Amino acid sequence: MSEEKHRETAVEDVGTVVWAEGSQVRVELVRGAGCKSCSMRGMCFGRNTPAVFELETDLELAVGDRVQLEIAPSTRVLSSLLVFGLPMLTLFVAFILASRWLVEIAAIGVAFAATALSFLMMRLMDKCFGNRLQVRIGRKIDDHPAE
Repeated sequence: MSEEKHRETAVEDVGTVVWAEGSQVRVELVRGAGCKSCSMRGMCFGRNTPAVFELETDLELAVGDRVQLEIAPSTRVLSSLLVFGLPMLTLFVAFILASRWLVEIAAIGVAFAATALSFLMMRLMDKCFGNRLQVRIGRKIDDHPAE
């Protein structure tokens, strides 16, 4: 996707730089427009648990700077499908498969165990692929514009 096309379609959020060293920064996501418009507010990360991204940038940033993050819509959709769809799919598939060989109550137990296992799988996938999310710093937000 081209730079212009990405900027046109990306949902923008605001973050605060919490660590900076050279071109590497850690940005803590502040709940923004994307979270406000989502019907599952607060489910992606807890109300008291911030999302922190480690990003590379060409901008001169220091701890405390506010930046505009651009998160590709495809990243949001894929994340939502993974977080909400995988456990539900696992629950139903495990129940259907287990019910062929087990009594109903045992099949339900197997289905819930498989669902718990799907959360572990998501955690592993997050560790392996989480750094490949399409999140980038769009610009530094000037809190004190020149007069």
